[in-house]
Amino acid sequence: MLSTENLRTDLESKSDIEWFDTICAILKKENLLTVNQMIALIGTDKPNPNNEVRGSRALVPFDKRFTWASINPILSSEDTDKPIDYLSFGGNEFKLKMSDIVNRFESYKTQPNIYDGGTQIFFYPIADEYEFSGIEFWIDKELDKIADVNNVVFNSVIFNFGSTLFLLRDGYHLKR
Repeated sequence: MLSTENLRTDLESKSDIEWFDTICAILKKENLLTVNQMIALIGTDKPNPNNEVRGSRALVPFDKRFTWASINPILSSEDTDKPIDYLSFGGNEFKLKMSDIVNRFESYKTQPNIYDGGTQIFFYPIADEYEFSGIEFWIDKELDKIADVNNVVFNSVIFNFGSTLFLLRDGYHLKR
């Protein structure tokens, strides 16, 4: 694998779908990636001057097409490193087409978010070669307002890791 700095530069130069393909390749099981390795690739810690409670470790992405990124678990000062449980990226400059994702991962579920509104499109199950077990995308539209799901464009992507699938009011989730 390339050095982190070279890989980061390579990722930034790719189209959005090429970036997605590269991140998926990076997240293959054979690479055994950890939180700290991905943080070195993704970005720096987002300042938290008001000590707000965060569900994930918020990052300021190096890649400027993203306005946010986050990763779990949050490591304590005693932790040396841990496997990734959750990884997300998003921004208005980032655009993935549903049709492109379906060409790579064909099995998906749609679920209304009865908590916040909108629709979750959840790709699951994922081939065993990947460390992640599911990929989720969110859109603001309600499912019945989508004329053709293949024309949907996503501005964010969430990689889920785990073997236990469960459904809550805001959609599908996975946990280890």
